[in-house]
Amino acid sequence: MTDRVPERRGSGRRSATLGASSVPPMNAATTGRRERIEKLIRHPWLILTAWTLLVSLAHIGAHGNSWHYFVTGAKVFVSPDILSLYAHHPELQMGPLTFVMVSPFVLLLPWPFGEIVVMVLIAGVGLLVASEIRKLMANRASTATWLIVSLLVVTAWAELAIRFAHLDDAMALYLSVLGLRLMRSGRPLLSSAMLALAVDFKPWAVPFVALLLLAASRKWVPLGALWVAIVLVVWTPFVIGNPGTIGAAKFGIPIETASTLHFLGLPDHLTPSWDRYAQVVLALALAALAIARKRWAAVFLIVIVVRLLLDPGTKNYYDVGLVIGAAIFDLALSSAMIPWATITASALVYLPSYLLVDVPLVRGIARTAALLLLLGAAFLWRKPPSESPSPSVQSFS
Repeated sequence: MTDRVPERRGSGRRSATLGASSVPPMNAATTGRRERIEKLIRHPWLILTAWTLLVSLAHIGAHGNSWHYFVTGAKVFVSPDILSLYAHHPELQMGPLTFVMVSPFVLLLPWPFGEIVVMVLIAGVGLLVASEIRKLMANRASTATWLIVSLLVVTAWAELAIRFAHLDDAMALYLSVLGLRLMRSGRPLLSSAMLALAVDFKPWAVPFVALLLLAASRKWVPLGALWVAIVLVVWTPFVIGNPGTIGAAKFGIPIETASTLHFLGLPDHLTPSWDRYAQVVLALALAALAIARKRWAAVFLIVIVVRLLLDPGTKNYYDVGLVIGAAIFDLALSSAMIPWATITASALVYLPSYLLVDVPLVRGIARTAALLLLLGAAFLWRKPPSESPSPSVQSFS
């Protein structure tokens, strides 16, 4: 796909690949290299699917220990005690729709087959996320750049799908990306519904409601009302059935040494009572500020960065959302074939969870520095004027 570069006085009309600036004529070696790249990416979905299978298989031996949460929740969900699910099991920090979706696999299939099927489904959702990112950025990024970021996305996604099998986070991420894409394609009502359903899978997705501000201001009230209605219709029965459900929001976990909260000097044995609320409020405020500055493609990245900065845990699968947000950010900027934000998220946040596992303080320093760097880039990085998109595509900055 090509994009038009504005004419300059004294020169003819030029055309360039989207995101590429004017370059001198290519020599034979450069031309040959580009032809090899184009030949390689002629079947990007085949490459991406094969890589998804490979990284998924690599995680089978390192399977995590989260499935028992889904088993507990599914069993309570079909019992007479269903409305006390969260009051009696505050450790189940998954939304009700998670148990609606996972219960058939838990209750109808013997272990481990139910879990294996869920893993395969989550891996497939990762490919859907890559597809939504492609649709979202179809007019901005080259296939090569999209393929690079998608390979990094599905690499981290394997943590979510295979190692931890967290269907709740997978669906929250997918629905949030889908909500952003629907909003950008002019379907705000569907976008509002998807963003609300994301919260019904995982409460940490609340700050993505800021994406509704991308719609015309006259639509904010009805879109917000729809979002609230869909969230409440799922959660309210549990609150009414057992008011102790509200207390589940205060459920805490130990503050890990590699977390940013540890560097703030907070006691390692307790999650502060204000922490979850601070995540939501700060993420909402910064996301709204980004939208006010017409930096819509930074919203996903900002919400996830705030979550990771203020979360007491540093689990590997948390990083998946960060890589997705960085990928959207890179493709929107489209200033180079090299997606620097996605590489930063992968190399300085995700990979150190393996490389620096025995030195959590060092990992924490690298992790916090990288998150702050990405947060700064989300607000400050601007495309060079010569690389601005065509008038038919909404400007990022």
